[in-house]
Amino acid sequence: MGTTTMTLPQARLELALWQAEADIASSSDLYIRLTEMGLPSEVAIRLKELLEWAKLIGNKMISIGKIIVLKLIEFIEKHPNLATGMALGAAVSSLIAAIPFLGPILAPVALPLGIAVGAIACHHVDKTQGGKMNGGLGVIDIAQDVIEIARAFFQLFIETLTAISAEFSPQA
Repeated sequence: MGTTTMTLPQARLELALWQAEADIASSSDLYIRLTEMGLPSEVAIRLKELLEWAKLIGNKMISIGKIIVLKLIEFIEKHPNLATGMALGAAVSSLIAAIPFLGPILAPVALPLGIAVGAIACHHVDKTQGGKMNGGLGVIDIAQDVIEIARAFFQLFIETLTAISAEFSPQA
């Protein structure tokens, strides 16, 4: 389970490929894709604002916002049930928060707990559909699921940030 470190030329190539993908994708198309994935329109609008964020790095304009959103879409497409479970968990927690008197007390606990339970439950569905399910639901299995979810999610951002940060290094 060792990870390989990207070399500077590999990171630059990866960033160039991501930038080419970002150049092809229009902000409107990405917004439509986000809403079709079931994202609430408020979240999609916030992400659409991120799409416009670009930064001049060296002598190139890099669409950092589009790259991040494209990577998020890629993650959601690879783990569709996980994303659904997180959304359902967030929705249930907002319903709990709406309960008179108890809602404001339960809300700080309900949100992270709802998202975590929804993510873990639906991660099991993703694993079952992928044929990687062992069948266990014990504490160790749940802990492994949490680690798998975190690794998959953060690996995506580590790769993205590594490639982008390579552009801040002096040219070789």
